[in-house]
Amino acid sequence: MARSAVTGGVLGFVLVVVAACGGSSGSGPGDGTGGGAACAGAAATACGSKKCDVALGCVECLANTDCGAGEPFCIQGKCGGCRSNTDCGAAAPACWPGDHACHPACTVATAGTTCGPKDTKICDAATGACLGCQTAADCPAGEPICDATTKQCVSCATNADCSAAKPRCSVANGKCVACLSNADCGSAAPICDPQELECRPAGCTADTQCAAPTPKCDVARGRCVACVTAAECGAAAPICADSRCVQCKDDKDCPAATPKCKDTTCQAN
Repeated sequence: MARSAVTGGVLGFVLVVVAACGGSSGSGPGDGTGGGAACAGAAATACGSKKCDVALGCVECLANTDCGAGEPFCIQGKCGGCRSNTDCGAAAPACWPGDHACHPACTVATAGTTCGPKDTKICDAATGACLGCQTAADCPAGEPICDATTKQCVSCATNADCSAAKPRCSVANGKCVACLSNADCGSAAPICDPQELECRPAGCTADTQCAAPTPKCDVARGRCVACVTAAECGAAAPICADSRCVQCKDDKDCPAATPKCKDTTCQAN
């Protein structure tokens, strides 16, 4: 999704969020020229527990159906609790674009106590949401662009905003990175790691090149890992997340006796 330094506003916010919800955009990463993300060539394994969006790279979700009841909406590759104020109830009527969660509404008079941290410092009186920025004028030199969807200050909107050391703009997080696909990498380190977005040597190409405790080859990343899919994990830690076998990724993976997922382990409340 294209990013730009634009002014705030209820209509603009709602339109942008609705466009971002439920899947990938049609443009390519960073500069809108297409070409797919680093994960696209091996989407089933490249992102581990995440999913591959050809525009955004490795993301938490591609559609609302990938999200749970607590955060039912897929917004720019992340699950959130709301897209706009219409998704919130009376007790917490304001949808903050920074975390896409419902909060008590702020007012200009209460902004000092309601909107404290860097990423929620400004109160949008029209929506009652705390924002990181409304326009680029609210952003520091290191993060000079106000993201139209999250209303947070970011480092880049296009590749032109990035330096030679990290020449590509990752649309998913508004940061300059070394690569977005293998085409951005040279022969010495030809693989663009789909999660780190750094150029790496080719590494392994088959499981036979790996050994315990990392017996599986993640071909997309050229790395020996503990697991690539959940089928390679045992009953004690049945989920493959970020190349490791773990008990859980979120609460829905846990049994009733230990219903909270904390640090990939199911725990009691």
